[in-house]
Amino acid sequence: MKLKVLMPLINKGKNYEVGDEINVADDKAQVFIDKGWASKEAKPKRETKELKKKSVETKDDATS
Repeated sequence: MKLKVLMPLINKGKNYEVGDEINVADDKAQVFIDKGWASKEAKPKRETKELKKKSVETKDDATS
């Protein structure tokens, strides 16, 4: 199960920092959650969209 690390920890000899994703066996995942070491990734990462403006006439453009 994929979890999000809530505090720095070492699992199977690998260091993890806050916010890292970690794969844990399903039967062990609840232990990580109960101890407060990690949480389920509730929301998938979203991509943000750029807002695009229509071109705006500036003072320099108006005088040309």
